[in-house]
Amino acid sequence: MQTTRGNGGSATILMMLIAAVIVTVGLGFNWLVREHIRASEGLKNKAEAMLKATSAFDTVIYLILNGQFTQKEVIIVGGTDITELKTLPLNGQAIPLTEDLQVQIQDSNGMISLVTLGTGPLERLIKRTENLDSAAGQVNCLLDWIDTSDLTRVGGAGSFYYRSQGLPYVPRHYALQYKEEVGFIKGFDNGLYSKIQPYLTLLPSSGFNPNTASDAVLMAYLDINEESLKTLKEFMSKKAISDWELFALTGRRLGSEDNFSPSPYMEVTVRAGAPKGIYSIRAGLNIAQNTYSPYSVVYWSEE
Repeated sequence: MQTTRGNGGSATILMMLIAAVIVTVGLGFNWLVREHIRASEGLKNKAEAMLKATSAFDTVIYLILNGQFTQKEVIIVGGTDITELKTLPLNGQAIPLTEDLQVQIQDSNGMISLVTLGTGPLERLIKRTENLDSAAGQVNCLLDWIDTSDLTRVGGAGSFYYRSQGLPYVPRHYALQYKEEVGFIKGFDNGLYSKIQPYLTLLPSSGFNPNTASDAVLMAYLDINEESLKTLKEFMSKKAISDWELFALTGRRLGSEDNFSPSPYMEVTVRAGAPKGIYSIRAGLNIAQNTYSPYSVVYWSEE
């Protein structure tokens, strides 16, 4: 009888172990199925966002090319069956195309161009950002990076510096190929680049347009303080500014006819997904028509 009870107990334990294994396998299979469903849903959402962003980008290009440019925005001409928007601002302001689509357009004349390099505005931007007395060293490091000679400017950095730091690169001695490259340069590699990158562009500029510039760029280009900036922004919230009005408000004059108007170069960013973006397109455009195309793409990135 004791043997029978022992066998019965062993059988019960064995059945419990088998049941536990079956439950564990079932739970694992259920988790695996849920993960596959979640991954499939994510891929589906990403694919839909890609299609929406690409379609929205084409729509924005159409609206820009058919629109009427002013000093600070594109007035949409026609296209009432495409969007309810009346204008497209050129100052980088994010505006909704639909509930889950946003677009930003930034005129290159409202940024600090690293192609048509004006060292004064860049130096003042760095000084204000880092609260420095001088930023000539950082600017000279940038110039040493892009010029064809390995001679080093005062406070700059040539090939010897980068090798001495054990870095796996030296100055390009050529024009910058992508904006993030600035983050490798001495003086910009300590977090400075991440602070100033929203105000920089690799697109050429044909002048300076205060009407599409951010606060930081306005202060850097015009070399004005926060009080003058506030006065200037209040005026520009009502109308686009001209040279004589700028002089009356800030004591600064730009003079050239190339200023106060948008450049044919602009950065267009389209983001799909709300409230959190799922997919985005960022492209540098030249909307000057040529023999082969009504516009050209200078650079293109997707995330």
